[in-house]
Amino acid sequence: MRHYEIVFLIHPDQSNQTDSLLKKFATLVSDSGGVVHRSENIGNKKLTYPVQEQFKATYALMNIECAKPAIEEIKNSFKFNDAIIRELVVGKKIAETEESALTKQKEEEEEIPSREGNRKSSKPSISEVAIKKPKKELQEKDKSAEQEKLEEKSSEKKEKEPNS
Repeated sequence: MRHYEIVFLIHPDQSNQTDSLLKKFATLVSDSGGVVHRSENIGNKKLTYPVQEQFKATYALMNIECAKPAIEEIKNSFKFNDAIIRELVVGKKIAETEESALTKQKEEEEEIPSREGNRKSSKPSISEVAIKKPKKELQEKDKSAEQEKLEEKSSEKKEKEPNS
C-alpha cells in the first residue's frame, strides 16, 4: 500500500458537505483495508485566483495509506461530484500525521485579531513618525526662507533711501 495526500476544494455554497465527504472517503479507504492518517476540514479560505468563478472555497485535506483501487475510486468520485471544484492527489513516501500547515495558519489568523484588539500602543507607528518628521523640516525651511525674504526687503529699502 502507498501513502497519499489528498486536497480538495468544495464550492462555498455546498460547504456543509465537507465533513460528509471526508467521512465517505475515509470509509472507502478503511473498507479497502487502508488507513486514514489525517483528515482535516480546514474551512473557508479566499482563493488566490477565481476557480469556476468562485473567490472562496472550503478546503479539505486527507492523508491516507491505501491500495491503488481505493485511490482510483476516490478520483472517480471527484469527477462526478459537482460540489468539488478542484482536487489534488499526491503520492507520499511517509505517512503525515501531525497538523497541517494550512490548519496552523488558520489558527494563527484567528488569534491575531483578538491580540490586536486587546492592546493599544502608546508609541506612534513608523509611518506616523516618518510623516511628521518631514513636515517639521519643511516648516523650518519655510520659516528660514521667509526670514531671508524679509531681510532682503529691508536691505533693499535701505539702499533706496537717499543718504543725507
